[in-house]
Amino acid sequence: MRLRRKFWGSFFGLPEGLLGRVGARLMRRVSRPFSEAMSAVLELQPADDLLDVGCGSAGLLVDHAAHVRYVAGLDASELQVTMARKRLADRIGSGTAEIVLADAAALPWDDGRFSVVTAVNVLKFVPDPGQALREMHRVLRPGGRVAVTLGEAEQVPASETAAVANAWGEWQWSDAAARLAMEDAGFEDVTISVMPVFSKALLARGAKSAASAIEATDDAADTAPVTAV
Repeated sequence: MRLRRKFWGSFFGLPEGLLGRVGARLMRRVSRPFSEAMSAVLELQPADDLLDVGCGSAGLLVDHAAHVRYVAGLDASELQVTMARKRLADRIGSGTAEIVLADAAALPWDDGRFSVVTAVNVLKFVPDPGQALREMHRVLRPGGRVAVTLGEAEQVPASETAAVANAWGEWQWSDAAARLAMEDAGFEDVTISVMPVFSKALLARGAKSAASAIEATDDAADTAPVTAV
């Protein structure tokens, strides 16, 4: 499994070297139906601030989020980041976009920065998908929404309540495991469905509680210094 994971990871998971260059070009084509399906699900609005974790060459951001106020992409592959920055050069130059090279388990943004967070075909490759989901929840503002793919449908027995690595070292989830992973990360109103794409990707959607803003305000009030009069 280790050799297969290394091969598959350098090809599609974390493109690098000559093999990665081939994989990055293929992914740009393969990812188009995923971006289209995700766009339909998100119903992005002009006032949204969108983060795409594992953005690849920025297909979703370029083709389906041109009307969004601000877009950000993160990828752990230097190849993909370079491609994404070239495609978004105009928006980056105008200050309405950014692409960063970073780890999905440690997102380099403040709490509550985004109104929408997405991740397509990414979490199955990261070492700790639970931590990545918790980070997505952290940078999402109260009332914000998330949409991620968690493996492929019907690859894991329905009785499994945790992610399982397949023969290629990719994490896969049952419906129950996907729901638990989302809820454990803090998301509410979780729904699990199948994206209308060739791979039958398992789509998990959720929201960050709007009550988080009230709780944060209350906490700040409780810890505020008292001025004597």
